[in-house]
Amino acid sequence: MLDVSQAFLRPGERIPFRHEVAIPPQRIFGETISFPAPAVFDGTFMLEEDSLMLEGRFTAEARGACAYCLAPAVHRVDVPFDEVFLHIDRLSDTSPAPTEDEEQMTFQGKEADLGQLALTLAVLDLPMRLVCDACSEQQALEGPDDTHACQKETATVHPFSALQQLLTKDQEV
Repeated sequence: MLDVSQAFLRPGERIPFRHEVAIPPQRIFGETISFPAPAVFDGTFMLEEDSLMLEGRFTAEARGACAYCLAPAVHRVDVPFDEVFLHIDRLSDTSPAPTEDEEQMTFQGKEADLGQLALTLAVLDLPMRLVCDACSEQQALEGPDDTHACQKETATVHPFSALQQLLTKDQEV
């Protein structure tokens, strides 16, 4: 939990902060992605009326298996963030409470939980597949049109090969 009590004492003033959050391992597309080191928020926060505004940089390290060779692969997350948290203790009866459909971050008291924000930022920055350094270097050498060794055609018969032959015959006519 991020202590934001200073923002209540000095509203409208940007206050620098550094906050670490542990992100549990996540199961994404059948693969487990872990975040062994704590994720770090570096930035400023400011309270303006009922809104706590945070901005800065978010860094984390994601680890998983390489999509090509299954060796350990690392992705460094380094993204800017600019988020507004709504102080729900100070909402009046006339103010509409945020619903679950609205993705408004909220906080109570003098602490804000940045766990969900950390998870969202980390997962959204992940590539479609993790690639280790060796396979990444190999891809750079092969060029964009070459296929990786695991993607080359084999001598097996594919279920749609007959359709491909018909298409080829029709084009020759």
